[in-house]
Amino acid sequence: DIEIKDAETALFAATVNEFKDMMGVVHENFQHDEESEFTPSGGQFHLLWLLEEHVLSVVKYGEFDSPRNTEKLDPVFVGRLCFRSWYSLTHPTDLSESAKWLESWLRTKLELTDGTSSKRLACAALVRVLLWVDEAGQLDLGDSDEDSILATLLGFDSRFMAELAHACCGLIQSIPPHLADEVMTGMNHFSFEAS
Repeated sequence: DIEIKDAETALFAATVNEFKDMMGVVHENFQHDEESEFTPSGGQFHLLWLLEEHVLSVVKYGEFDSPRNTEKLDPVFVGRLCFRSWYSLTHPTDLSESAKWLESWLRTKLELTDGTSSKRLACAALVRVLLWVDEAGQLDLGDSDEDSILATLLGFDSRFMAELAHACCGLIQSIPPHLADEVMTGMNHFSFEAS
């Protein structure tokens, strides 16, 4: 069993690898019917509603990295919390089917076709959540460890992720704020090529 405080830490503050390890302990005691086809649970449907309400509905640049005292929640924070919660509610044997189902749902909601979507800010929020590590100090562009990426943990198809990234290409909101600040100030020149 996992304590509430530990679960909160895993959802809010742990790295993706720490979160995965903690959920491994939880999934050991998970009751599961392996014969059934994947269907989202009631909790997962609630997470989809939260994604629609706070992430997929983003229409203003100012909704990103907003102060916590506003009525609107930061779509990156909500997205990260929802996807981590989705993973924690999904049995490991269902992860592949779950990812396919969720990917199809996201494509429909984003109207994502061949790397284009009219909901570019929502795509940017999803790219920040799914393709970038959460913590500023954890960013290592030369690191090939894909396990620290939430999209990999969830089992999303790389083609879907490439289309999602293409749909928000050019939006500064699709990269973490600490990196955006460095890009905007021009103080740090970096390369995406491994050393």
